[in-house]
Amino acid sequence: MAISKEQLNEAFRIYKEKHGGTRQDYFAPLFLAEKFSVPLESVLSKCAFRKHDLGIDAYFIDRETKILYLYVFRWTDNRDAFKEAYQNLIDRGIEAIFGPGATGAESMIPKLKRELAECRNSIKKVIISFVFNGDPQKAESSRVLENFREELETKKYYIDSFFDRHDITLVIQYISNTARKYNQVATTRKTFSYRIPFYAQTEKQTAGGEKMYIGFIHLWDVYQMFIEMKHRLFEKNIRAGLSDDLPPNMAIKKSLRDIAFNGKNPEYFTFHHNGITLYAENIELDDHSISIVEPRILNGAQTITTFARFVEENQQQSGFSQNAIEKIQVIGKLITRCSADFVTQITISNNKQNHVYPWNLRANDRIQLEFDDKFRKAGIYYERQENAFSNLTSAEYEEMGISQEKDIKIKKLAQTFLAIQGEIDKIPDMTRVFENDVLYERTFRTSYLEADTRKIILCYKIQFRTGSMIREIISKGENKYYSIRSARNLMWALAIQAVLNDEKQEELLETYGGSLSIETNFNEYLKEIASRRIRFILSEILDMPEYKPLVEQEKLGFLKTRNTFLKAMQIARKLYGWENKTIVG
Repeated sequence: MAISKEQLNEAFRIYKEKHGGTRQDYFAPLFLAEKFSVPLESVLSKCAFRKHDLGIDAYFIDRETKILYLYVFRWTDNRDAFKEAYQNLIDRGIEAIFGPGATGAESMIPKLKRELAECRNSIKKVIISFVFNGDPQKAESSRVLENFREELETKKYYIDSFFDRHDITLVIQYISNTARKYNQVATTRKTFSYRIPFYAQTEKQTAGGEKMYIGFIHLWDVYQMFIEMKHRLFEKNIRAGLSDDLPPNMAIKKSLRDIAFNGKNPEYFTFHHNGITLYAENIELDDHSISIVEPRILNGAQTITTFARFVEENQQQSGFSQNAIEKIQVIGKLITRCSADFVTQITISNNKQNHVYPWNLRANDRIQLEFDDKFRKAGIYYERQENAFSNLTSAEYEEMGISQEKDIKIKKLAQTFLAIQGEIDKIPDMTRVFENDVLYERTFRTSYLEADTRKIILCYKIQFRTGSMIREIISKGENKYYSIRSARNLMWALAIQAVLNDEKQEELLETYGGSLSIETNFNEYLKEIASRRIRFILSEILDMPEYKPLVEQEKLGFLKTRNTFLKAMQIARKLYGWENKTIVG
């Protein structure tokens, strides 16, 4: 039975004087008492009633089933309410519970650790449950929460270390209070831990504690990690696997073929390769081997995927020398004890062998994950990572709920937002927009997350029909309008304002805002507003005294400026009553 608001109020009234907290804090003990059929008073000490930064709100140890339950409670139906708790668990919570040393001021944690010490040898499973009044399926489908969950999973080595064994099962699940639906999204039965040959030629430690070992690593050993971990090995990378046809990857394949089939000494591969960079949650170094826990490739994903494809395509062929392939070594930089931001910066600075565009480097920003969630709700794939959409299988489409065959790309979405803002002079300069933090944040405004997704889709689609709109206007007078060929982005921005100012906007959104396909009728609509609205706006612009001489001299750069857009909107207001509108509100 679901916990009710009346129950919260009653529990708060009875226990607030002794335990404090807010009404919502009593969600935890009420839930525990009902789930485990125990008196409410017996679980109050297992709950947190004061604000803390460890992420956990309650715990329960079931000694019969040998399960440790850790709980996060939110009295809301909004899945986003779990973000802060996830971050706190990752940053401090798991280490505070299962690591050595101080646990902070939260009194619940020392009590939990004392109880755990008593049953350390019997616990078989740890379940982290996120309980709220919403739909667990929606929480599971969130790319933001998925990213948090993946980071949380990498902390399992703390659990293994505490219990001194690796057979502990970690389960992460979402639970609906209202329907008591459970959605188990992750079960990690093992920590990915590997001991491989590695002799550290040198090591470096920063003042902040980040540590790096440099030596030689066998590609075959990393390939074995890839076989077991699959693309989880590349979670920290900024893009999916690139094509084998790119020059660096073709060179790798040629070198591998020479070694595997033509007898070339594998030692030469080391001299021609830049090496790989690998991050691990924990590293333990012996004389000639290294133990790495939860490895992630920061640089070298293309090498590993190319190596994997080559081995799998050729391993069964006559003359293939696996012995030679297994001897290939590259320079390995192994990094540990790093924050997430530090890891991101390492990833960015190390990915230079295949050209990396600035928008690739933003792929895993929180705001990009938020937009990923937003578009996924509409059945649209948002390609944050280069080539990710083309690498999807049919099963992955279905699993993610992607129903459309076209995707929204990060660069074009940025240009769409700039067109909405009238910042048409910035649309051609995407490198600057993505590299400049201020411009980037102004472009990907958090307020846009609250916008009607259909509006974003409509504005996005218009860019693919600016050419036909320009041709429509030029057909009304070649000599008069030939110069607007240079006004493509101005045309886009004005067409967006035409849509946002249209009295039948809701009908447009309903008819054309649910798909990335360019419907014939939508194309005709755009051509009509170009001919009947935008043409007359541009005509006045071209006839302005300050611009007329420039048109005659074919100096048309003014058509690409924000200042011209603002003047065009003044004309649009005079002619049609348009306001400079945005997609929010």
